[in-house]
Amino acid sequence: MGSGVFVSKNGRVSKAIGIQPKEALLFAPPKKNSSQILEEQRIAVKRNSKQIKDRFAQATKRA
Repeated sequence: MGSGVFVSKNGRVSKAIGIQPKEALLFAPPKKNSSQILEEQRIAVKRNSKQIKDRFAQATKRA
């Protein structure tokens, strides 16, 4: 699949052209490969985990 928007209707995938029905699933392939997406997700999880730990430490420090 190249660039553009695709539609899945009744289990068949095709390039989306024109108006699509409400029940159609529209999607666009990412411009990144799967390893780049996974790495970004790992970084986000680490950042969020650190933020939660820091805020928890601040909350318990005040009490």
